[in-house]
Amino acid sequence: MTPHPTTARLAPISAPALTAEAHAHHAERMRAQLADFWGKPLRGIPYGMDLLRAMFITATATDLHLDGAMHYIDLCDNNAAAYRTSDVWVAPPSMGQRLATHPYLTSGTIAVGNLEDDAPARDGLVYFPTPITLEGLHPIYGLAWHMVGTGDDLIVDIETTTATRLIPTRLPPMLAAATKLPRTQYCPNGLATLRGNILNGYSNPAPFGAAGSATILALLLAFWDLRRPTTRDSPTAHEDIVSTPQHTTEGTKPRARRRGAKGKRPARAPRKRPIRIIHEPAHTPTASQPEPTADTNGPSWKDDTLRWEVSQKYQNRCPNPHQHRAIIEAGGECKPVRVPVRAHVNGPKGRDIDPRRAVRIVPDQQIIRP
Repeated sequence: MTPHPTTARLAPISAPALTAEAHAHHAERMRAQLADFWGKPLRGIPYGMDLLRAMFITATATDLHLDGAMHYIDLCDNNAAAYRTSDVWVAPPSMGQRLATHPYLTSGTIAVGNLEDDAPARDGLVYFPTPITLEGLHPIYGLAWHMVGTGDDLIVDIETTTATRLIPTRLPPMLAAATKLPRTQYCPNGLATLRGNILNGYSNPAPFGAAGSATILALLLAFWDLRRPTTRDSPTAHEDIVSTPQHTTEGTKPRARRRGAKGKRPARAPRKRPIRIIHEPAHTPTASQPEPTADTNGPSWKDDTLRWEVSQKYQNRCPNPHQHRAIIEAGGECKPVRVPVRAHVNGPKGRDIDPRRAVRIVPDQQIIRP
């Protein structure tokens, strides 16, 4: 039986894609809300302090002592100050997938150069409209970094941000009930600090659905590697700058004038904040740039490539490398073991050593700061 024309269901109308301006407003709102989360006091204590306390408990099974509490209060203040001045980027939709499959995340080595030269800004935040999806982890909607000091005293704080509603889903019930989370759409769930050659974590990442410290660092370096161009102060063919009203807790609308306020100074216009929109082709290979092919004669070094030193470290390796495939096909399991790797030098032979370049291999073992 044919339905009557007036009762027949119409095909759903697809929602229009969000514009660059809409994404810029969303990214600015995320920045402002994270600044409030770390800096806004609640009974004299920063709001983010409660989350840091929960993270500390998951890693140590003990509550914070006085010295640790003062350290975390300083961390909240530093994070809030950095978010207030952060440069903000909006990533294109496909960048999340490219970050998840970047060599920094799929290989066991990370080549780290001079972080101060590689960083597009000292304090930055990137918003992912299509989140980064890593197996077994909460989706990552934001990645932020804050850099303090310079040279050998450089400290890099890195944060991942996920949907607030997902954080209690893996926490122990008692801890989930006692942890006060913001009433915003997004909340930090993973924190790491790189100081020199030491990478510190602030929690047991599994209950928060967060990546380990090494993965967080790899994500940051992968974003810096994919982002083009490296210029910081002016828009180019690869980026657009959208000026959006600076978001605040009270909103950006000017207050209504009081009755009888004739001749008074008009309300101040909301401040504007530049948001950088990365173009889609900025991080994907073009047709004129073919994929590199394997060289059977060894790596093809550039003429200006120098050698670099690799300090002694540990790596996770299979204890049965020759029988690994047969064991897996038979249904067995090869648990990796930590083995030492002696110090060595990489790069083309017969060239000088580049003192600015080094290779850091950082395990996913968490180190809790006092």
